Amino acid sequence: MKYAQANLGRVFVALIEDGEDILEQLKNIIKKENIKAGFVHLIGASSNSKVVLGPIKKEYPPNPFWWEFDDAREILGLGIFAWENDEPKIHLHAGIGHNTESKVGCIREKSRVYITIEAIIQEITSSNIVRELDSRYNASLLKFE
Repeated sequence: MKYAQANLGRVFVALIEDGEDILEQLKNIIKKENIKAGFVHLIGASSNSKVVLGPIKKEYPPNPFWWEFDDAREILGLGIFAWENDEPKIHLHAGIGHNTESKVGCIREKSRVYITIEAIIQEITSSNIVRELDSRYNASLLKFE
């Protein structure tokens, strides 16, 4: 295990609007406000999304099981972000539901807002947290410099 002590910094509240891409808009705020690391909470609805629902089987590096949906679904999400080189990388998981069906997955690619997403972005300060690609897992993991 590795860890670092940090402090909480600024808080941003965002309304991501109908049709906008969730990850793209979060990255825009992170870049504009120069937030080096933090976490995000989301609540709202999405459509036209591509999500990873875990690996196809337990192996290294994992081969992701992709799931796509085009209809409107409720989402509740939590993510952690830090920069990898010159780009913020967001690790965002969400509970996704429609009628009596629910899934939990990692939003890695496209995910369009349906009506609205309300987001809280909390900055983490006083610690040099970045992301670095780990080839064993083919994943950008947190690194404490």
